[in-house]
Amino acid sequence: MSDQKSLSPGDAFFLLIESDNTPSQIGVLVRMKLPKGKDKTFILEMIEGFRKYQPTEEPYNLKLAKRSLTSPLYSWEKAENVDIDYHLRHSALPQPGGEREMAVLISRLHSIPLDHNRPMWELHVIEGLEDDCFAIYAKMHHALIDGVAGSRLMAHWAEQTEPNVESEFIPFWAKPLPKKSGALSALAKKTSTENQSLLSQFVGAFKSASIVLQAVWKSVLGQRSKNDTGLIAPYSAPDSILNAPIGPQRRVSTVEFKTDRLKAIGKKHGGTLNDVVMAVCGGALRSYLSDLGELPESSLIAQVPVSFRPKDEVGGGNAIGALLASLGTDEEDTVTRFNKVIASMSAGKGLLSEMNANQITGYSALMTLPFVIGQMTKIGNRRRNPMYNVVISNVPGPRETRYLNGAEVFSVHPVSFVMQGQALNITLYTYADKITFVFTACRESLPSVQHLVGHTIDALDDLENALGIK
Repeated sequence: MSDQKSLSPGDAFFLLIESDNTPSQIGVLVRMKLPKGKDKTFILEMIEGFRKYQPTEEPYNLKLAKRSLTSPLYSWEKAENVDIDYHLRHSALPQPGGEREMAVLISRLHSIPLDHNRPMWELHVIEGLEDDCFAIYAKMHHALIDGVAGSRLMAHWAEQTEPNVESEFIPFWAKPLPKKSGALSALAKKTSTENQSLLSQFVGAFKSASIVLQAVWKSVLGQRSKNDTGLIAPYSAPDSILNAPIGPQRRVSTVEFKTDRLKAIGKKHGGTLNDVVMAVCGGALRSYLSDLGELPESSLIAQVPVSFRPKDEVGGGNAIGALLASLGTDEEDTVTRFNKVIASMSAGKGLLSEMNANQITGYSALMTLPFVIGQMTKIGNRRRNPMYNVVISNVPGPRETRYLNGAEVFSVHPVSFVMQGQALNITLYTYADKITFVFTACRESLPSVQHLVGHTIDALDDLENALGIK
């Protein structure tokens, strides 16, 4: 049908790998304080106001078109008369509505697959939190959106920088997206109308393919390369319980710090915020696996998603590449581990910086091909010499405090997904003056994964102490 839009291979991947044990959905938990002078009726009135609006904006009004022998590929079509009562849910925590009760609820909600016969998103408004607070948990299929796009869409909805309560507050599924900046629009127009000669197109394609193949060869050489000793070769990660087969149930745990604490470490030792995050995760995972008697002799390897979505773009789909980095978990000394992380991250970023967005896409596709085949055939990320052990991503959020219809947003926790043979995902989110570590794990594969919270606190303390910051 002419009104159908085919999914890109990257977006379709998240549908092809989905199973009962691996629902491909990502979510976000946003906690808010009731506006001054408002009681719990504010929540009910807000929900009833939301029910008046039909989803009119993409990607919230898209559903999967039916496939057939003549149309076997995945595509989107616009849904008519969406049942908003299905997508908008109202929940309440059992008293006292603390961290434990919230973690239990979100873990359960995030384990339930989305309905493929409807637009694949849900919004849960949750009341009953302590101190007159409430929360919103939204989840969406990864085929519709990536983490960076999701963060920008949420920031677009909670765009208030002052606590103003509006009589008609539009929910995100009916709020028009901002138009692209003039510079981006002009660039897109120029690109689409440019009339290149056949020869120049051929030369450009050959040059681009050559750059991608060179990057692949450098990665395959990994640390054996004389020029890029920090590069990590794919499928060189150690055997780990982090790569065990997974079941359908999830456990979600979070811990929050002041961003300035981590930035001070980077400033003191010459690393970026991402370097510090990776070192903290490495220290936490080393302690967690040591307690279980499951620490590999060689270092754990992380896959680090890298967004190449333009800064002004707010919308759906996926625009991510990936690099591999060492977590230095084979190093007992905290500073030595940190140095190993910095060298590895620097080498990976240096490799990607030599390519444009299309080349990064091609490079990532070639590097992950065996992994992708394993996911599509439900074999998973093999436990012996897997491509990587854990995914660690850092999603940037607004730098100033935001309000949602006058309600102060005081924390934002992204909830990611895990694939077969990848039992843990760690997602970081920076918002205002805080950074949150969110651990999304397979409940069956990883015992007591909530202990990672305590190990993360200890790992940050260890870095500060080792560098003389405390």
